[in-house]
Order: sequence, then structure tokens, then C-alpha cells
Amino acid sequence: MKKYPYTDSTEIIKYEPKEKKKNRFKKFIPCIMSAVLASVITAGAVGVGGYYYLKPIKTNETASVAVQQNTASSGMTTLSGINGKKELTVPEIAKKVGPSCVGVINKAKVQPTKYYDPFSGRYFYSSDPNSGKLVEQGSGSGIIISEDGYIATNQHVIADATEINVILNTGKEYKATLVGSDEKSDLAVLKIDESNLSAAELGNSDEVEVGDLAVAIGNPLGQELAGTVTTGVISAVNRKMTVDNRTYNLVQTDAAINPGNSGGALVNKYGQVIGINSIKMSQTGVEGIGFAIAISEAKPIIDDLMKNGYVSGRTLIGIVPRETRNGITVYSVESGSGAEKAGIKEGDLIVKVDGTAVTTVDGLNEIKEKKSPGDYITLTIIRNGELTDVQVQLQEDIPQKKTNK
Repeated sequence: MKKYPYTDSTEIIKYEPKEKKKNRFKKFIPCIMSAVLASVITAGAVGVGGYYYLKPIKTNETASVAVQQNTASSGMTTLSGINGKKELTVPEIAKKVGPSCVGVINKAKVQPTKYYDPFSGRYFYSSDPNSGKLVEQGSGSGIIISEDGYIATNQHVIADATEINVILNTGKEYKATLVGSDEKSDLAVLKIDESNLSAAELGNSDEVEVGDLAVAIGNPLGQELAGTVTTGVISAVNRKMTVDNRTYNLVQTDAAINPGNSGGALVNKYGQVIGINSIKMSQTGVEGIGFAIAISEAKPIIDDLMKNGYVSGRTLIGIVPRETRNGITVYSVESGSGAEKAGIKEGDLIVKVDGTAVTTVDGLNEIKEKKSPGDYITLTIIRNGELTDVQVQLQEDIPQKKTNK
């Protein structure tokens, strides 16, 4: 168990999984424990280790909702709400959004187990008969976002996949292409070769209010429970949570979210997707605490992934930083980066960024992320006991594209 600093000076504990074994994907994998000792697990990839707002109603607007019978041929009862939108019953929501929710299967090749023989001083590999074969290492959920086959899910659902398969609510299965993934936001976009699909209607999570109806749709515990619908309310908005040194702004709900739900839909009373289910708290005595990435924050990232395969406009210094007692140590410098061109060297100690004292990587990134590619950032470093200011031109952070083979 390794401890990592939490943003409020408490600690989170990251679970370090053992080497994968057969059928490992049928177990839950906890990721971290919160400051209140409730473990936080990614809610989606069963067997895969590893996730976003509020506008008050104006006083001159009516918040009342009148019940009326729908005269449509379906004979279903609906509620007419403000702004001409109609509230749906839970069965109506399930019928509307269910066809847009899919299963996502993460497959990888079995790797032979490496072990050390102390008597011979040599390494050996196990003779696993499944070595090299594709096996399911995890599963999660996804949301169809376009009729021509684009699907949104969580990055941790498809992490380290050799092959990704998508299963529609009809049971039809497709091999998917990974269009792009973003570890920082925990989002990914897949593509299947199909048309005339039932795309989900995306809502505006900025309008979500505490107490609103919340419906979660996904595949908890795997494909056997595909299309599971759970209900609750929006418990909170704008929840800040740090997982693996990445901070997320989340919608909290008490609708049941479990491993396998990650990448699935959190839906409002109008049958619109307002979140992508990602995280839950799990501990004896703790229940009904789940989290989703707000769709208003997720959509621009999803659009960028569809267009570019990565999130554009992010800045890169070109160093691997490590936090130390005295500041931020440069662990390594990326070849060809702005940092290397500016003369930053391995072992330099960064004590200020643009004149502001920093002691954490988060502090450095907070300043860096306010800038654009091509801008300069001033790093105040200590090298050989001397204090020096170095100006580094920021580059665009274009990750190496990872595709499933």
C-alpha cells in the first residue's frame, strides 16, 4: 500500500493490485480511500483497475410543475415542466435512454508470469496455455452520442485494452475502434461501424439542482446485468474529488452505482444525460454515495477527442516533476521540449513559478494550465546552490495516440 498526499493535508491510499490471474475481471478493484475512510472505487471497469452544475431558478420564474395526461398514442403519463420540457416517469426514461446505453468489454492478451529462481539466479516464465490469447480483463458501460456509432465512456474502462468490444442493448456485438482517450478527465471515445443508432439526448448539467430526480443506467457487475436502471436524487453538485493526483468536479447522487456502471448514463427527469457515472464510495456502513462527470464539462472534451484524438490546447513544460521537502525536483527532462531548450536539467529544484512560491506539482500545474501553447513560463530554480530564473516556452501537450490492436 502506497500513501499519496491529499489536497487537504490528509491522505489517500492507492490500492496496488497483484499480478493478474485468470478470471481476475470478476473481482472489484478499489482505487483509493477517502479522508473519511470510505474507499473510493471507479464504478465501471469490473476487473480493471483504475468518473460534473447548478443554476438557481430566478424568482420571476415559476418552479411549479402541473400533472397532465399525455394524449400521445403511448398512453403514458408525463409531467409538463418549465421551458416546454416534459418530465418523464422512470419507465419512460428507461425506454428513451436504455437503447443508447451499451456494454464495453476490455480484452487483453494473457502475459506469461515472470518469476525469479534464486538458486539459478535466472528469470523464468510460466507455461500458461492461455499465454498470448485474448481474454476479457474488464467491462463497463458506454453512451451512444451519435447515430453513426460514436460512443462515450470512461478512460479507465478501456485502459490497457488490446481489443475493445461494444454490446448494444439488443445483444448485437461490435469490435470498436478507440478514437481517443484522456486520462486527465477519465474520458474516452469509441467508434463502431454502424448507422441509425439511438443516440442519447445530452442535457445541461449547469441546470441541475440538489434534489432533482437522478436515474443511472449501465451494466453493474458485468454484461449479465446489462441495462440495469437505478433511481435516486442529485445529492450535491460541484463536488471536488482527487483521485490519483487528478481533481474532478462531480455530481453526487444516491442512485446505486457499482463496478460496471462506469461510462454509463446519469439521466435527469427529462430523459437527458447530465452525467457520466464514474466513482462510488464503498465501505461497510456507507451507501448511496456515487459520482458522475457532469456532461457540461465532459462534452467539450468528448468533442475534442472526436475531432483530434486528444484534448487540444493543453500546455507542456517537458519535465517529470517530483515533490520534495524543499520544493519540486526535476526528475527528468523530455528530449526536444521547451524545458530542454531553455536549459533545465535533471536535479534542478524549482522553488517559484512566475514569481509565485510553489512546493507541489498541483501548484505548478495550476499556473501552467492558465497559459496557452507558445506562452512563456518562468521557473525559478536552484542549481549548485545558486538561484536562477529560466524562461521556458510552453508547447502543446499532444500525447502519443494509443489504439487497440
